[in-house]
Parts: sequence; C-alpha cells; structure tokens
Amino acid sequence: MSIYTQQKPLNIVAVSGGLNNPSKTESLVQAILDELGQATPIHVHFIKFSEIGHLLGGAIYRNQLPQRVQDDLAAVEAADALIVGTPVYRASFTGLFKHFFDFVEQTALVDVPVLLAASGGSDRHALVLEHQLRPLFSFFQAQTLPIGVYATDRDFTPEYTIKSEHIQDRITLAVARALPILEWAPAKGQRAEVVKAKTEQANQNLGINKQIEQDDVLPSAAIPDLD
Repeated sequence: MSIYTQQKPLNIVAVSGGLNNPSKTESLVQAILDELGQATPIHVHFIKFSEIGHLLGGAIYRNQLPQRVQDDLAAVEAADALIVGTPVYRASFTGLFKHFFDFVEQTALVDVPVLLAASGGSDRHALVLEHQLRPLFSFFQAQTLPIGVYATDRDFTPEYTIKSEHIQDRITLAVARALPILEWAPAKGQRAEVVKAKTEQANQNLGINKQIEQDDVLPSAAIPDLD
C-alpha cells in the first residue's frame, strides 16, 4: 500500500521510442510503470512507437496527423506525469522521437514531472539522458525528475525482459525519488479539459496560418505610404 494518498489514480502517460516489437525500451518503460504501480494508484496511457511510428510520416502540421496520433498527443498534454524512454543510436535518440514531441503544445508540459529512461548497446551512451533528453524536456519547461534509468543490452534476457538486479534497483530508486514530486502532480489542476480546448484552438490557428501562406501578401507586411 502506498504511503501517499491519492483521491484519484495518477494520470501517467508512458512513451516508448522503440520501433521494434519486442523492444528493450518498451520493456524498460513497462518495468518502471510496474514499480510505480506498486507504490501508488495509476492510470496508464502507453504510447508505443512500434505501433504509431509509421503514422508520423512527413506531417508538418498537427492536423495532418492521423486521429490516433492526435489522441496520443492530447494524452501527453493532459498527463499528470510522463515516463519516456528511447533507444539510443550512435549516442543520440531517434529523430522520430523528437518529431513526435515537436507536435506537443509547448505550454502544456510546464511543470509536468517527467521520468527519463533510455536503452543502448553499451554504457558509452548513458549520458544521453543528461545531454539530450533532459534539454529536450527543459524546452517545454517540464520538471525532469532527478533520477533517470539507462539500460544496456546485457541487462535484458533474450526475451527482452530485465534481468539485471542493478537496473531493477535503479528503477526502484528512481520511483522512490519521484514519489514526493508525483504526489503533488494532480494538484496542478484538471489539465485534460484545458489542454483539449488549447489543442482545438491550436488546430484552428494552424488552419488560419495555412490560408495566410497561400495569400500573395500578408496585410501586416504592407508597406505604408510615407508621403
């Protein structure tokens, strides 16, 4: 039983940037969810790039995305907290991962707690948490949690489940350090309805911008008659 009393389950959105199925990254994120779920009631919306990666395509505007992806973005924007994990390739996370978050409404994640995780081939890429993921969510003014989790290939079984006691201990520590912060997450207000309204307004604005781009001259850019 959790020592933290919640009137309602925490609204947790988990994001896995792994494109394969099965995926080490998905397994790592799920292990963090399992640990958190043992400590406090949670409601989970799990976004898996192994399922939606091909839907992102070459979209430039949010309203060009399939409804499923738009619903996932709305879930991110309405979350009490995020757990995000990504695979690492050549010391960097995937461009598709960043492309997804480029569509997130910038102010929606202000002060939202984010627990960071990543998986890679070796320990050499462990600093991706600090050098790339943390700055990405700092751009949104999100509250990245103090302890992240990085796992390598040797931490998983051939079936992609976690076998390393060290990684499990790290997950336990990360969740323990996160709980005092997550306890206050719902107190920031009912985010879902507010964000939904903002998203609808943003989509309307994108439609207006698209129309403006089709005009030959912007009215605001008209040259005044100095005479």
